[in-house]
Amino acid sequence: MWCRMFFPIFFLLSASVVAQIVSTPTPTPRPGSRQGSLNPVSADSANFERLRSLDMMIPKDRAEKHPLLDPKKGIYRRPGKDEIEPLNVSGPLLGKYDAFLKERDTGIVKLNGDSSCLSDVDVVVASAKCLVFKMPGAGVAYSFRTESYRLPRLADVILLDGVFRTGGVYQQVVMANIGDVAIEKLGLDAEGLKYLVEMKPVRDSDHFQLFDKDITQGIESNGFLYRKGHPVKEDSTFVLRSIAYRGKFLRTVDGIQYDELDFDKRRDVIVGFRVIEKDMHGNITILWKKFQDVESPILKVVPK
Repeated sequence: MWCRMFFPIFFLLSASVVAQIVSTPTPTPRPGSRQGSLNPVSADSANFERLRSLDMMIPKDRAEKHPLLDPKKGIYRRPGKDEIEPLNVSGPLLGKYDAFLKERDTGIVKLNGDSSCLSDVDVVVASAKCLVFKMPGAGVAYSFRTESYRLPRLADVILLDGVFRTGGVYQQVVMANIGDVAIEKLGLDAEGLKYLVEMKPVRDSDHFQLFDKDITQGIESNGFLYRKGHPVKEDSTFVLRSIAYRGKFLRTVDGIQYDELDFDKRRDVIVGFRVIEKDMHGNITILWKKFQDVESPILKVVPK
């Protein structure tokens, strides 16, 4: 098995925030795993400090020679059809939304409802039920920017314990549940998207952390609640803006230092997605449409 690569699960919400979203108790951690109770703001602060202290990096072409960093077989790869097969969308659903899926910037994806398959390392949990989910992130996380399953820290939406969550690397994702609204009729002029359209990206790490505190608690606007996470609700439509800032995020594997953002598509997107099915295993199928896809700004790390 490839060498394991340690990373902090800073995308998870703090325990206090989770309590605001769901009332279920925090599950007992699996052996060898850590609970994701680290506050995302303090974790981001630590990452900013780490970034300030690192200024040397192995060239990307050399880094890609490591198996974990191979663009076709490594942890940042786009999964193939055989990997996606365990989460294939059913034929009846594909047929039902065939006309919609022929439109530009639309898609349908099934997210793995078993979050126990998500490890705190960049490999699949080695249990029989999880080994079928070979794609990065075990199928619990999806990127609308790359239109692919991704590691949670590079995803736009993450399904964990029945909650849509967010919190990727140098990324601000704000979402709202706008109710039982037909996604086919949704557009940028819809009332529920007004706040997301008018939201101004921050430009430096200090403002990033301040705004992160606000969206962790939640912001009310035009009768909707915008925050970093919402419980899954069937027949509901969610709207989301994901700003994946450009910059550098240095990581190390087996002594090779590289910029993880070289392996990601950093964009500013506005997306609507609707929960159209929850199967007997708790997997969630969402139908989505992208309304905006523009270049994201560079996030300046402010020296301390």
